[in-house]
Amino acid sequence: MSTHFLHDFLTPKSIAVYGANNTFGTTMGTMLLIRIINSNFKGKIFPIHLKLDTVLGYKAYKSIADVPEVPDLAMIVLPPKVVPQVFRECGEKGVKRIILISGGFRELIGDRKNTLTEEIIEIANNYGMRFTGPNCLGAYNSWIYPNGEGRFNTMMWREQLKRSKFSIVSQSGTLASQLWLDSEYPDFNVGKAISVGNEANIDLVDFLDYFKDDEETDVIGLYIEEIKRGKKFIQLAKEITSKKPIIVIYGGGSQAGNRAIKSHTGSIGGNMKIFDAMIKETGIIKTDYVEEFLDISSMLLSPNFPYPKGKRVGIITFAGGPGALIANNAERKGLIVPEFSETLQSKLKKMLPHTASWTNPIDITFDMNIFNLYITFPKMLMKSGEIDIIIIYGAMGFRSMATFEDQNNKISQHLELREDMRDRMDDMEQMVITPTIKNSQKYSVPVIYINPQSYADPWSKKIRELGGIVFQFWDRPVNCIEKICNYAEYRRKSN
Repeated sequence: MSTHFLHDFLTPKSIAVYGANNTFGTTMGTMLLIRIINSNFKGKIFPIHLKLDTVLGYKAYKSIADVPEVPDLAMIVLPPKVVPQVFRECGEKGVKRIILISGGFRELIGDRKNTLTEEIIEIANNYGMRFTGPNCLGAYNSWIYPNGEGRFNTMMWREQLKRSKFSIVSQSGTLASQLWLDSEYPDFNVGKAISVGNEANIDLVDFLDYFKDDEETDVIGLYIEEIKRGKKFIQLAKEITSKKPIIVIYGGGSQAGNRAIKSHTGSIGGNMKIFDAMIKETGIIKTDYVEEFLDISSMLLSPNFPYPKGKRVGIITFAGGPGALIANNAERKGLIVPEFSETLQSKLKKMLPHTASWTNPIDITFDMNIFNLYITFPKMLMKSGEIDIIIIYGAMGFRSMATFEDQNNKISQHLELREDMRDRMDDMEQMVITPTIKNSQKYSVPVIYINPQSYADPWSKKIRELGGIVFQFWDRPVNCIEKICNYAEYRRKSN
């Protein structure tokens, strides 16, 4: 059990909710409360409403003073002008933690007469309260209950299929909540997510400090528009990245980005050169793209992904074009695609048809021995010690290859399978994937599969179920590997 003050924000046993009613789609507070209820939150819920006796089936109270106990957490979704008074009432009640969802405090350009932020900060300080926001979406914690049968969720638009040890802190509510709408991608989902908004009282540095020692966090994701405490951020980042990776999307740096940030949270974005220098110094993994943010997180969270010991890439492909594109992109990104030693080439040459290539990439076109693609060649490369990462292009499903459509596309027909193949088809997935996953762990060489059939294809899902990492095309994994290799190098030097 963490003793950090933020732990109680993510593990409340009772919540007071301001701004919810009984009419669906009319208020954000109602939607927030629905998410809390639907997440199977097991704590007490106290709606606060001046006129209603019940809200969504829960007894409502005219004021927090009427609630029979002091709630662990108050959540406020009200017009900004009434928030200071609500803060005072919460302080009088003894509430110590508030999530302030409401916007309109200092987000609008030119709105410098608005002193509401200063007012609520002063009130919170007088009563010893801490709060996140304003202008945030709250929090998500899939680890609130040890058995996983329930969540604390104020912002996820759909329940996650499972939980992971990936925690995200975001100065954008959208990046903390709406990235996970697709339950198939990324299939690792998220463990904890916090939207910090304007950071009037609690900032992302506080949450970074919390996740540093959090046993339910192995990988940290950040969306940053501005860092308010730069020195403390750098100090914490250096402490964390030697043990846990931090992945960052930075929303500032450009004129347009800084202009958007100013209207979004009232913050002033930083200089891109300064930010990049800080990234290099701390070992943080930086990306400009949401897909890459998710891809890198997914790879690092995989229990079967060892950190690469270097930047040498071995490529195995059953098509020449993708092999060439992987090799080109890898070298452009600063990775190494070494030509294999004469000893290794000689071994490969004996096992391949004359149409193949065995220098790196290994192009096995016309070699129909699937065990070479999936097991034999990857193991040979690992044992050789000549590569640090393996990319396998052409990891396509067996069942789909045994199916075709007639000329009129009216019916699906199946090829006749040899009886021994038909009997073993159900075991084929484990036969060709599991040995290589084990070898990957044994030799500390990560393996990336590429299946152009799609990420959600049944065969891709099966590979992932068995612990493999799968992409649909070749650009994204190479881009991710380059950043992960740089982080792995930083980590080795730090330790």
